[in-house]
Amino acid sequence: MAAEKEYDLIIRNGWLITMDAAGTRYPSADIAVENGKISAIGSSLPGSGKEEIDAKGNVVLPGLVDAHMHMTLLRGIGDDLPLMRWLYEVMFPKDAQIQARHIHAAAIMNQAELIRGGVTTFLDIFRFPSESAAIAEQSGLRGVFCPQIIDEPAGAGETLESNLAFIEAWKDRVPERLYTWFGPHAPYSNFPETYAKIAEYAEHYDIGYHTHICETEDEVRQIKEKYGKSSVKLLDDVGALNPRFSVAHGVHLSPEDIELLAERGVGVVHNPSSNMKLASGVAPIPELFAAGVKVGLGTDSNLSNNNLDMFEEMRIAAFLQKLYRKDPSVLPCEQVLRMATMGSASCLGMDHMIGSLEVGKRADIIIMDMHQPHLYPLLPEPNTNVIEQLVYSASAADVWTTIVEGRVLMHERQVRTLDWAAAQDLVVEMAQDLISRSDIWRRLGREA
Repeated sequence: MAAEKEYDLIIRNGWLITMDAAGTRYPSADIAVENGKISAIGSSLPGSGKEEIDAKGNVVLPGLVDAHMHMTLLRGIGDDLPLMRWLYEVMFPKDAQIQARHIHAAAIMNQAELIRGGVTTFLDIFRFPSESAAIAEQSGLRGVFCPQIIDEPAGAGETLESNLAFIEAWKDRVPERLYTWFGPHAPYSNFPETYAKIAEYAEHYDIGYHTHICETEDEVRQIKEKYGKSSVKLLDDVGALNPRFSVAHGVHLSPEDIELLAERGVGVVHNPSSNMKLASGVAPIPELFAAGVKVGLGTDSNLSNNNLDMFEEMRIAAFLQKLYRKDPSVLPCEQVLRMATMGSASCLGMDHMIGSLEVGKRADIIIMDMHQPHLYPLLPEPNTNVIEQLVYSASAADVWTTIVEGRVLMHERQVRTLDWAAAQDLVVEMAQDLISRSDIWRRLGREA
């Protein structure tokens, strides 16, 4: 008699929302994991798992992909300011005072929040990426690290040289889980020649790069006055637009900009909560989709959001477009869920390995606790409202289990890979130290 197949992990009795191209759903199925990949999907799979999880009929989804965030520390500091004043009067002076120990604390806080919110892959564009990457080694998350390069004002961010040093130190250290990219901040804070050099280096290292673009009307006006063209055209002229490149925000894109992004294969990451809070505007998401642009979703940072809840981001993304367009049919819920999974994965060039539950893809999986009053009535297949409940009613607090490459990072709301309770005092200590070093209360006019 043949020996029973043993998998590394089996999730049984789940309601699988695969997010594959066909939109396949399994009302009751198992999913087996071997060597970090999905090995089998089906009803009552034979064999056993070294670890087995009974999903109890709950929804099983591909892990969410936060395609634009910052591993920042000072949540709830410097709020209620317009973007350019917020950046130049508070954030850039604060960033110039950041030390590695501050980012160490921030990374524990942020990555614990991501795990608890069902995010399995994130892109971080900020300072001291080695600290964040070291925490990700421990946390088990899949991360893309983009040192935030700032040419002007000098000292407010990383440099091209420090970005290169990070790549040399970390590239392929944790293959296909931790990625090293380039992170020029924005066309108003970086020189065009910096983008040109980065495009060449990215080709050499075979990696990606990420930036902020067309976030505010001030930026659009500033770049137009300085260079006589849009930010998108400026970056295209220096050879920076290609499929390796993804951009955040894109609030004030012209039709010509959108056409250029589509032609060059550049992904755009939508950050609706941040755009609303900073009064930046409403991004042209339907036009981006119509042009064939890859569109993902991100939370931005705990400074400008102020959380990393991708479920909230989905809800706001849909509601904002409906209100702005005065059309409730715009950006339907299934399209928004796809933005947070396959869309974001595509922006990161990872849609071949994550973003959907398919045999052969990485086992980045979350389980949602759907047995909650705010998620009812939850109607069965075939005429179900499960996608509506996930996008319009669920929150990060409803994530029951988070798995990356078959490793269970959280189950039954208990994070296994990070000790958040032990880190809380450290986070407060580092936050107070950074506030003092950067003289933030004086800058905000809140001195005692």
